[in-house]
Amino acid sequence: MKKRGKMWLAGPAVAVALAFTAVAATPALDSVAAAVDVSKACTLTVSPGSADLADDLAGADVVIDLYKVADAVADSAYDTYSYSFLDGYTGLTVSDKPDNAEWKRLSREAAQVALNGRTPEVNGAGVNERIPVPGCGLYLVVARGQNITDYKTTAADEDGTEGPATIAHSQQYTYTFAPSLVSLPGKEAEDGVINTAGAGDWLYDLSVTLKPQRAVRYGSLEIVKTLQSYETKDPATFVFQVDAVLGGQNVYSDVVAISFTAPGQKTKLIEKLPVGAQVTVKEVYTGAVYSVTTADTQTVTIPANDVVQAPFTNDYNETDRGGGAVINQFEHDAENGWGWTKVPDTE
Repeated sequence: MKKRGKMWLAGPAVAVALAFTAVAATPALDSVAAAVDVSKACTLTVSPGSADLADDLAGADVVIDLYKVADAVADSAYDTYSYSFLDGYTGLTVSDKPDNAEWKRLSREAAQVALNGRTPEVNGAGVNERIPVPGCGLYLVVARGQNITDYKTTAADEDGTEGPATIAHSQQYTYTFAPSLVSLPGKEAEDGVINTAGAGDWLYDLSVTLKPQRAVRYGSLEIVKTLQSYETKDPATFVFQVDAVLGGQNVYSDVVAISFTAPGQKTKLIEKLPVGAQVTVKEVYTGAVYSVTTADTQTVTIPANDVVQAPFTNDYNETDRGGGAVINQFEHDAENGWGWTKVPDTE
């Protein structure tokens, strides 16, 4: 049975803990370990994220593309191999002792080539499955959402350097993956680092786990208020209580107002509500001489990158009273204690 090795490939905000082939400081050929054989078949298994993300990632339809960047060329004197970069990637260079920063730079440069119209050698492979690769060498691993046409984006490293990235969506989250390089064959990790110049057997079946960034997906709610008739000299103000619940937790609660000085329609947009949240909008004040002619409570679900509407209609109720409403915003600071300001209706 072939031995398999595991490694972690980091996302945009995590250092890449990988060391690839370096000719210097590699052991000479001996009779203890089998020399590298770059003619052997290799496989790669890619997990899109750690175990704590697995359930949510299962709904993100992540697939894997592999772009071959270089062929592996065995060294005649040492138990190692070097790279023969393929067309399009010949401008990439690797030093004798590349560090993590260099490999991150090289990954960005390779991705700029690969994601600019090149066809992957392996297209849309399944995650957590052994992927046969076309020969030993250096590969760019690209994870993306299977059903996303525009999956390319950019992402910043912890040092602020931006580079190409790809995305996938679950119901509630956007996952951002930094394209990462992996060298086949490899070796077992030593002190958490894969070093192909280290001791041990060559592994032709490797497993990698990606470390994507994850961000909540958002949508918007629009309260649509229609006033059929306007019958008083005072502004007609309507007040709404808005509450959003996601996973049993209240994620948003506020009171908003919409005012009229003539019949017509106005809207109030509430942005950055988490996708999947159940939002209840209740008209808690209908105006002094107006009554709601639709249901006074609407419940909606927030969609991804879209706006869902909650419509309300009011009309004159044949009474002759004046009045209005204001919304007060209360704030507290250590120096002045509690204070309040009137929140104007800007619609």
